[in-house]
Amino acid sequence: MSRNRGFTLLEVVVALAIMGIGVATALSIFSGSLKNLRRIDLAHRAMSHAENVMNEILTDESIREPREFSGDLDEDFNYTASVSFWEEATEGLALDITESPAYVLGVKVEIHFKNDRNGKLYRAVCLKTISRQSPQEYMNAPNDAIRRLFGGGNP
Repeated sequence: MSRNRGFTLLEVVVALAIMGIGVATALSIFSGSLKNLRRIDLAHRAMSHAENVMNEILTDESIREPREFSGDLDEDFNYTASVSFWEEATEGLALDITESPAYVLGVKVEIHFKNDRNGKLYRAVCLKTISRQSPQEYMNAPNDAIRRLFGGGNP
């Protein structure tokens, strides 16, 4: 009676169970990695949107006093932005800044996730210096100072 040597049913079941655990672990790690990549992509897009909104506000010459903005950016994000007078620079100092040639506005941009129930947001804050002079007065100021200095009279 010849007996062929092979694996028993128990050995095959144990081997399949071990392989199944390994595959399940690998799939779990892969799934977690994909979830992290999506989260990183959303965070990157949120910060990119915050930077774009901030740049638009900082380069817009018509924004010279406090105001509020809000809107949708894309299917995942919306934003709120506020521009306000920034008084922390002179807080506690005995300075009269009403005659200063410039003032400072604080700009705050918040990017909100539309589908997040936890209220997650990204915030960017920046300062914008505003001249009290018109752009034309600002451009002529050096010439006017030179004329006064060298006897050209008052402009």
